[in-house]
Formats: sequence, structure tokens, C-alpha cells
Amino acid sequence: MSTAALAICDFETRLVVNTALQCIGFTCSDIDSTQAMLRCGKRDDLHLIVLDIDNPYVDWRSVLKWRQNWLSPSLSVVVLGTVDCPTASGTLEAGADDYLIKPVNVNELVARVNACSRRRSLPHKNTKLTVAGCTLDRDACSISTERACVSLTGRELALLQLLFENPGHVVTRHRMASEVWAAQADQSSHTIEQHIYQVRRKLKQCASDVLGIRSVYGSGYRLEVKAQTAQAPSGVRQMKEAHRSLNLRVSSEASAGVTQALPAQVST
Repeated sequence: MSTAALAICDFETRLVVNTALQCIGFTCSDIDSTQAMLRCGKRDDLHLIVLDIDNPYVDWRSVLKWRQNWLSPSLSVVVLGTVDCPTASGTLEAGADDYLIKPVNVNELVARVNACSRRRSLPHKNTKLTVAGCTLDRDACSISTERACVSLTGRELALLQLLFENPGHVVTRHRMASEVWAAQADQSSHTIEQHIYQVRRKLKQCASDVLGIRSVYGSGYRLEVKAQTAQAPSGVRQMKEAHRSLNLRVSSEASAGVTQALPAQVST
């Protein structure tokens, strides 16, 4: 079942939106603060956010700023507002998927939400990040190499995005806590460690010989490309091994021939 988070302070509007979304299969929850919305928005199972720009308790600008950096391909954000073209265009530029004018028309709301869902289900461009032959696929929510492909949760994907966008550079705990959990670093320290553990485990499954995540004491974590000893391609190595074996065999046969040709020593 799809889930939706509603940041609507007006009771009548909230009731209309809630009822309309439930009719098309959504389970709705009411959000009463910006931090609560950001935390809710990072849930793996959330599909829709409805923001009312007249809600004084939720800063829609902060939510949309966060939306630009979030990767969940299935999450749509619909903004409700009055008839104001600059505001409407501003919300769309800031990352909203659609803008509806209040009072909300139920049929229009349902049609626009369904349209957002269809657009979000289409393949997106530039959704892959690659470091040292290891690819983070944001649409597929996975990490892969030629050897293996491993699925990720939404938060694991968000953590790896931060690391893949900054290979070789430290990503601080503060940034991870803020962008992935919308919390302070000290409040989510244990949670970050747990998720980094899982990300390391999954990274090892498909890229243990290529990439690693190093802890930087007192700061955060860094994605590092492991130094590798240059090796010839397998075909070249096989040819070299065959050539070496042939040389050893020829040398052995030549030595045996020389030994047989030597005259026997005369006893005295």
C-alpha cells in the first residue's frame, strides 16, 4: 500500500486531501513540523508528500531544498497554494512535482497525483554514479560491479550517494545526519554507525577489491579506492604461463640429452 505525508494545517483541506488519497489506495499521516516532515520523508516506504505553503509549522522551502538532493525515484511532492503564479513557478523550480490551487478539487488532485506517480516511474537520466568500476544505480536502488549486484535500502542509497559524490574526501557525520536523517549528529551517531556497517558489508560483496569506506576519527567517513597491483589480462597471463612451461620443458630435455652424450668415467 502507498503512503503519504500531509503537512496541511487547515482542517477542511486536510480532510478533503486525506479522503481523496485514501480512495486511491494511500495511507495518510499528518505532519506538524519541518523536522518531522524531513524525518518522515526519508522513510523507505513513503511515496507522496503534500505540502500546504500556508502551513506556518512546516517550512516548505526547506522540504523542497531537501527534495532536490534526495534520490528516492518513487517519492512525489505536491504543493498546495493560492492563485499566485510566482509562488507556483517558484515551488516547481525548487523541486515540487506539481502545484494545486486551493480550494482543492478532488478529481484534479487524484489526476495530478496519478500523473506524478507515472512520471516518477519512468527511467531518469543521470541516475548512476560510478567510482573505480563500481556503479551506484539510484533508480534500481543498488550497487554493482562486473562481479555482483547488491540491493540497497533508501537510507543506504542516500549514504552511498554522499560518499560516491565525494570520493577521497571526508563526508562528515554532521552532514550525514542532516541530509539522511534530518537530525543532529549526536542524536543519530549510533544509527549512522549501524548503517555504515551495513553499507560496508554490501560494498564488500561486490567491490571488496576496489572500494572501501574508511572511518576518519572525530570527523566522518571517506570512500577510498584501494591500491591494486597491476596485472596482465587473463589471456596474456595464460600465454606467458604456457611459454614459461615450454621453456622449462625444452631446457629439461636439452639437459637430459647432454647428460646422455657425456662419456662414462673410467674407473682407476
